Amino acid sequence: MKNPQKRFPFVYRSFLNFWLVLILPSSVLATIITQLYYDGSIHFELLKEFSPWLNCGIFQVFFGFFAYIWLYLPAVKKFKKDADSASPPR
Repeated sequence: MKNPQKRFPFVYRSFLNFWLVLILPSSVLATIITQLYYDGSIHFELLKEFSPWLNCGIFQVFFGFFAYIWLYLPAVKKFKKDADSASPPR
C-alpha cells in the first residue's frame, strides 16, 4: 500500500536543491578538470584569473538549463503524478 504522505526525494523538492546536488558539484569538477589541471597536478593559483570563473558560470547556465529540461521536469512531473494518484479522493 502506498503512503499518501510520501515526500519527494531531496533532489526534486526544489530547483535550489537540484542545483546544489547536481549542477554546482558538476561545474566545480568540470572547472577543476578542464581549467586547473595540467602537468599532472591541480594549480589553484589560476583561480585568481577571471577565465575559470567565467567558464564555470557559462557551464552552469548551459548544463543547468539542459539538466532542468531533461532531468528535473520529467522527474517532478512523475512524482507529482504518483502523489496525486496515491492520495485519496476528496
